[in-house]
Amino acid sequence: MTDGQPRDIDCREALDRLYEYIDEELTPVRAAEVRLHLEECAPCLAVSKFEDAYVRFIEARTRVQSAPDALKKRILQELLFETGEHQAP
Repeated sequence: MTDGQPRDIDCREALDRLYEYIDEELTPVRAAEVRLHLEECAPCLAVSKFEDAYVRFIEARTRVQSAPDALKKRILQELLFETGEHQAP
């Protein structure tokens, strides 16, 4: 790497850095190296698109979702009733 300019990298190096590239964890120069390689290498671009879709799918499926407030309140009321800590209405 000269003067902070991106250098040509091979397929192995591009794919080794792919997840960091997808997650935007590379320095700007390293990201440019991977991006330039992907622009010029159809097989690596195909792998990149698949891996990016896979990562996004997993992220969407593992997001924490909260229960609706009404359900939480009902569960809490039932738990308090079961433990004898309920209050008379």
